[in-house]
Amino acid sequence: MVAGMSVTLPQGAYKEIFYKSTAAMLIIGNDSPHYTMLDVNDAYLKTTYTRREDIIGKPVFGVFPANPTDNESRNVERTIYSFEQAIATKITHVMSNYRYDIPVPGTMDFEERYWTSSNSPVLDDKGNVAYFIHSPHDVTQLYQITEKEKAGVEALRRQQEQLYSIFMQAPVGIAIVEGAEYRVTLINGSMAALYHKSKNELLGKPIFDVLVHARGRGFEELLARVMETGEPFRGYGLPLVLERMGETMEVFVDFVYEPFRNMDGVITGVIAIAIEVTNQVRGRKQLSDAEERARLAADVVGLGTFDLDLLSGEMITTERFAHIFGFDRPVSRKDYIAVMHPEDMGIRQAAHEAALATGKLEYEARVIWKDQSVYWVRVEGRVIYDEKEKPIRILGTLLDITEQRIAKEEQQKLRSLVDNSVDLIALLNMDGFNIYLNEAGKKLLGFEHDEQVKHTHISALHPPEEFALVENDVLPSTMQKGKWAGIMMVRHLGNAEVFPVFNNCFRIDDPVTGLPIAIGAVMRDLRPELAAKQALANSEQLLKNITTAAPITLWMADENGANTYVNQTWADWTGNRLEENMGVGWLTPVLAEDREKTENSFQDAFRRQKNFDAEFRIHHVDGTIHWCHATGKPYNRNDGSFAGYIGACIDITEQKHMQQQKDDFIGIASHELKTPVTSIKGYTQILERMLTRKGQDQEAAMMARMNVQINRLNNLIGDLLDVTKISAGKLQFNDVDFDFYPMVKELVEDLRLTTDQHELEEMHTGSGTVHGDRDRIRQVITNLVTNAIKYSPKATKIIIHCSLEHGEVVLCVQDFGIGIPKEKQEKVFEQFYRVSGDLQHTFPGLGLGLYISSEIIKREGGKIWVNSNEGEGSTFCFSLPVIK
Repeated sequence: MVAGMSVTLPQGAYKEIFYKSTAAMLIIGNDSPHYTMLDVNDAYLKTTYTRREDIIGKPVFGVFPANPTDNESRNVERTIYSFEQAIATKITHVMSNYRYDIPVPGTMDFEERYWTSSNSPVLDDKGNVAYFIHSPHDVTQLYQITEKEKAGVEALRRQQEQLYSIFMQAPVGIAIVEGAEYRVTLINGSMAALYHKSKNELLGKPIFDVLVHARGRGFEELLARVMETGEPFRGYGLPLVLERMGETMEVFVDFVYEPFRNMDGVITGVIAIAIEVTNQVRGRKQLSDAEERARLAADVVGLGTFDLDLLSGEMITTERFAHIFGFDRPVSRKDYIAVMHPEDMGIRQAAHEAALATGKLEYEARVIWKDQSVYWVRVEGRVIYDEKEKPIRILGTLLDITEQRIAKEEQQKLRSLVDNSVDLIALLNMDGFNIYLNEAGKKLLGFEHDEQVKHTHISALHPPEEFALVENDVLPSTMQKGKWAGIMMVRHLGNAEVFPVFNNCFRIDDPVTGLPIAIGAVMRDLRPELAAKQALANSEQLLKNITTAAPITLWMADENGANTYVNQTWADWTGNRLEENMGVGWLTPVLAEDREKTENSFQDAFRRQKNFDAEFRIHHVDGTIHWCHATGKPYNRNDGSFAGYIGACIDITEQKHMQQQKDDFIGIASHELKTPVTSIKGYTQILERMLTRKGQDQEAAMMARMNVQINRLNNLIGDLLDVTKISAGKLQFNDVDFDFYPMVKELVEDLRLTTDQHELEEMHTGSGTVHGDRDRIRQVITNLVTNAIKYSPKATKIIIHCSLEHGEVVLCVQDFGIGIPKEKQEKVFEQFYRVSGDLQHTFPGLGLGLYISSEIIKREGGKIWVNSNEGEGSTFCFSLPVIK
């Protein structure tokens, strides 16, 4: 039951069948004018985009009002009429192909739909209509197809009319011939005009009965083949003999033969389409002839040609064009662009853009072949425009200009070289006038501008007597032999100065005829060279005077170690002639006992290419023995190769005598001082013990400090005595075999008692037995450790390291003190050397300890050295050979 109506609808299985039916159905009550909707199945909801709760119990036209997008179909009125007919007649009423648009859910839009609906009445027990079933069927697609078919039929009819009209008015000839006789059944005016006939003359007649001159020329066979095979035939520019204006002439036509089929698809004839191209064929022939002539001309000069379609981008080129780009055959425009030099792409782009504005294309660029060789090309072209002045094509040529470009570049290089040359370079014509003179030449001869050069005869550039040489020798020799070279005098046009030049003249011949056309000249101003030679001579003489007068000997040796030069001073010392001192002759005056040592010292320095330094004695010309100090430094050639040595030698005899006197004085003074110092030390120790026993501790401590200072004085005296003994070669050594490491360990234990601030740290990795003076070696170690303590006042650690390396025992003492500058490290082992600057007053001493240590180690067959960084500390090391 539905509210407001006493209608009972079927229940149970019938209702389930109703809901699941695929046909859209809506049950409407017989309550006109409301027509309340009583029930609806799922298919209807889906078709109309509605929901059951929005429909049930509501009037049909309240939910489905008049079509808002269609004012012509009057679908509401038609629907009410159908409802009324179904109720009145009690039989189903069908309403066909009416439009009713469905709203699209969620939008304001409507979807166009066409329907065919049936309204079927359902009667009650009394035979009255209780309700009816409204079943709409969506026929939108069928309706649209039907309408399109109607439109298509109409369009086809109009198209047929238009086609016939076009057929008859077409500017090309069209005709249909049928049957074995090829009778003309249809022909338009253009085809009749082609034959110079009227349509009536041709229509209904066999074509070859009218066109008798075309008979027997193969057209009958072509028509027969098309009719038999059904395959069309196309001919272009074929000749056709016709009679026109009473004359027989040959014309050319493009034509197509297509099979003509009747309604059953049977081929009954041929459709012929033809257009006369006589003018085009003859024009193409003329153009082809012209193109052939142009191609032959282009091949002769090596030109490649191209045709660029600006609309499609396609480009047609000749094989020569492709060859210039490095290809075997023509390729695409993209391939041509790909081999252009990347640096020249901008030039090409700019040229093409300019061509569109000017109508003319021209540029030069490089192309890179597959083998990476580079070629220069010149591109020239003309832009073709259509009737609207729009550029559509570029026709142009391509030329390989590699040789010309190279020649131009070489010419430019040569011109730059000539213009920037410091020498005069000129070209002289056969009349004696310069046709070219570079800037250096104009400056040399006093020319102010080029016009003056061209109008000045060469006779004005020489003194009269010198021009006679030009006329009688220079020019004839150049013309006959092809060249002349020599010194001549020229005159400056401005100041009239006459000066020498070296002139190279050469004849220039025409490359074709071989006849002389000019004379080239290259002149060099000899004034700077002559001045330089004079200055060099003066310098050499001055140097010779200086070396001769020098109070020291100057010498040179070559890369083989042979003496090549000594000055007069050496000859004056030795009494030998200068040439006797060459090679190794300079060693002859050296005392025999010093000669081997001196030569070995020089050879060692020579092998290592290090500075040479040696002292030796010579037999002086005055009959006495003189001491000499020789030094030398290696020098290199300009290319960096070793050239030999340059050195000097000074007479140090007087210094040696003074050194001996000093050593004697020091020895005597040290010896004389040692006795009273020993006595003072003894008395000091006695007084210290006496004061201690009396309980006068303060006075005793003072005596102890005095004893310490006496010990220092005693050590200084000992150092001085050692120095004098070393200089005199009298330092005594008592060499024995002893184990090195135990000696070092024992000594370090004793030295630890001498310092409270520094920790003496031992790092021993190896040792061995040495042969030497145990006490002297202890003296060296003691000196190194006490120096490390003295020169590291702010540090707290000293490292003593002993090792065995390459058959030698090595001992190093490392401190972390003030360090030694790099440039001064070689001097620390010299006599009396002390730290320079303010620090020499901070650390007392005579500077003898390291010298004595160095001499002891050397005389024991060892080496001593130092490694140091200023501000970071020093490491002093020595090595001694071990007994194997």
